[in-house]
Amino acid sequence: MDYQGLKESIDQAPLASRAALERLLLYVSTGPNVSPDYQPYLEGTSSYQDFFNAIYADDGKKSTSVWAEWASLKRKSWLNRFEPDILLENLRLKSDGLPVQFGTGLFLAPTGSRDNIANFYVFKQGAFNAEAAEFVTSIGGTFVCAGYEFAGIYGVYKYRGSVIFEEWEADREPVPVEKD
Repeated sequence: MDYQGLKESIDQAPLASRAALERLLLYVSTGPNVSPDYQPYLEGTSSYQDFFNAIYADDGKKSTSVWAEWASLKRKSWLNRFEPDILLENLRLKSDGLPVQFGTGLFLAPTGSRDNIANFYVFKQGAFNAEAAEFVTSIGGTFVCAGYEFAGIYGVYKYRGSVIFEEWEADREPVPVEKD
């Protein structure tokens, strides 16, 4: 397939997803051609789905906006493609979010799901594609979450039943909290 074939394939896509697909086409295009970075993915493809799935399958592209946009558009489960520093799965929630304790204050980090079970991920800055998740807020200081004490500044994201912390500036590594 060539650029024109890719464009025609997108033009025939369902109307509901066409705007997002046209934005993806802009990401991979330079003028009336596919960018040299993405040209190899066109070989052997016959549709926009094949093209973008080929990009998504390449771990070398998992930090790109194209990869993140396709993962979001197709609701792909992508967190397992990255290596977290901390991963806690199947945490039972008693509220509508994962509790983050600041002294006497409490923040409920949303999970992106209405389920009462969540997963918790902690990544170094840039260790996952933050564009694929939904940014919620940033938190800083000393606080406790999911049995770990954190000291520093973290970005908080949500994605399909998961809370993700991205370390922006840490005073020290997270340490497990001793239970009384």
